[in-house]
Amino acid sequence: MLNSTLLNAMASRRDALKMFTMGGAAAAMPALTACAQDSGAPATSAPAAPPAAAPATPCAAARDNVELTINFQDPAQNLRSFIKVLGNLDPSVETMGWFGGDLFAVTSPDKPLQKMFGVEGMGVLRVEPQEDGSYRLFNRECAFYKHPFTGQYIDTWQNPFTGEEVQVSPIHNMVVNAEVAPVFKMDFDGEVQEMPFTPPWWVQEKINTAMSMFEVHVVAPNPMTVEEWPRESAGPMNRISEMFHRSVRLSELQDENTTSADYEGVWTRVGPWLPWMLQGQAEGHLLYRTFMTRPGTIDRMPDQLLQQVADKLGEEYFVAPPPETWGQQNDSSFSVYMEENEPAPMP
Repeated sequence: MLNSTLLNAMASRRDALKMFTMGGAAAAMPALTACAQDSGAPATSAPAAPPAAAPATPCAAARDNVELTINFQDPAQNLRSFIKVLGNLDPSVETMGWFGGDLFAVTSPDKPLQKMFGVEGMGVLRVEPQEDGSYRLFNRECAFYKHPFTGQYIDTWQNPFTGEEVQVSPIHNMVVNAEVAPVFKMDFDGEVQEMPFTPPWWVQEKINTAMSMFEVHVVAPNPMTVEEWPRESAGPMNRISEMFHRSVRLSELQDENTTSADYEGVWTRVGPWLPWMLQGQAEGHLLYRTFMTRPGTIDRMPDQLLQQVADKLGEEYFVAPPPETWGQQNDSSFSVYMEENEPAPMP
């Protein structure tokens, strides 16, 4: 079960929601008032006279005409902005992220994508700046698979291609660290991949929005050999692409008095069949399509997911890896599966 600190945080969150729902129409007023204050308008519920030109939405004025002051062509400013969105510039603060969506099977060109199951997960990240201007990312992540239509967490899954019922293995990677500098370095199952790090940004000053895109495309040897893991291994090589799109308020990103900026975005991944699907070397691969956002702190995370993590994995997944994990091999769905399982017998 969850510890008392976490339970108290969750209870406070439920109490806040209860107060909002009991307040009815009155409960909506603080949001409208905050919007008016942010836009410079008087915080009153009944203005003496309507404005000459009302904004299209209540918060439109709050999102208008923010001048860009960051030079994203400068690698140092680009990197600092990326870290501020991804985590927190303060090394004493750990940041929680959330993602959720669906996984689809991509098979032959003449067949449409087929939804396999859903997924929901979280990560905990701590960022440590280095004297050379780089940043070390200490990350821990976990996720659970869901029924494709009910959204319930699942422990077993019936493979639609083989008809076999298999045991589901959740994602639970204790260490997923990386170094971010002008060159991005990350370990993928024992193979250190390096790539230039100059993520592009799209800025729309008129609506106070900055959007970043970061992509990782790698091909690496599969740690699960076909000879030893004939039913779990998708083949000798793993081709993986991960695409992260994040949208943030430009004013928040440029605020020198803050060390982080909240985002909303999308995570897309192209990768091989998961080992526990027992697909072997069948033609095709998986496409992940998920939303993602950064609640930041544990009290802003979904209660159901927190309880699932605590019950199935343990509360150690609520904290980022310690500094002594730097330099060790990262975990992955493949390496963790190999540590916890034996090769499945042939049918």
